Amino acid sequence: MEKRRLGISTGLAAYTLWGLLSVFWELLSVVPALDTLAYRIVFSLITISIVLTVQKDWGTIWGTIKELVQNRKIFWIILSSYLISLNWFIYIYMVTNHEATEASLGYYIMPLMNVIVALIFLHEKLSRSKVIALLLVILGVVILTIQAGSLPLNTLLMAASFCFYGLIKKQVQLPATISLTLETLFVAPVAIIYLLLSPHVITQDGAGVTTLLVLSGIITIIPLLLFAVATKNTDFITLGFIQYLNPTIQLLMAIFVIHESFSWHKAVVFVFIWLGILVFILGNVHGLHRLKHGRQ
Repeated sequence: MEKRRLGISTGLAAYTLWGLLSVFWELLSVVPALDTLAYRIVFSLITISIVLTVQKDWGTIWGTIKELVQNRKIFWIILSSYLISLNWFIYIYMVTNHEATEASLGYYIMPLMNVIVALIFLHEKLSRSKVIALLLVILGVVILTIQAGSLPLNTLLMAASFCFYGLIKKQVQLPATISLTLETLFVAPVAIIYLLLSPHVITQDGAGVTTLLVLSGIITIIPLLLFAVATKNTDFITLGFIQYLNPTIQLLMAIFVIHESFSWHKAVVFVFIWLGILVFILGNVHGLHRLKHGRQ
């Protein structure tokens, strides 16, 4: 019971911090999104390196790399590192370009996009509730497309990049700390080269912005470490419910802190997405109840 309480509390903390990140990135809107991403990668690597040094865990990292090379799975980890970097970039770009509301929509869509990925690549069967949930979400996306006059590519790409990232993570499962280290390690050279060539200088926008860029590594690592504790101490079904805290906080931050407009046109889209999520959750609860009942 104590472990479960720890898992739920760290899970709540992780998703709450992720939800609040939109405000953090909005404060860095004076910095080009690609530069912010590059700084985030470099300072994340520095932060995780300090953690590994304190834990004396570098031997595990090199051993894991050697094992991945031998198993020919290193390519998948490299691919996952660039997928999560793409996800980070799109999210930062959207928030700093007054699209935080649409970014939160992407995180609402993600769990249901996982269902499509599982259907296509893992050949999982769809229950009736999942079919209804997907249809409602697709309808919401269609309405958003009609309203905007174009497909919401950023929202869909952000959701898709994380879905495929998650698919790879299922195939090559690694502890969170090791996974994050490898992912930042493989993209860090590109980030460093970019920063050396970029006209932007880390100190050019004042001490406040410089401090935030340096802290971007810490605010990336902390929720991931909390999430690692949560996954070890509670079940994924519970975390599946908690995960919706992230886009909900993002949406609230977008409306009440960043002060983005939330017209009835956007509200209609979110209603369809929320209905899809509700059907999805109720379907999962019903399926879990039937499974438990069948075992008794």
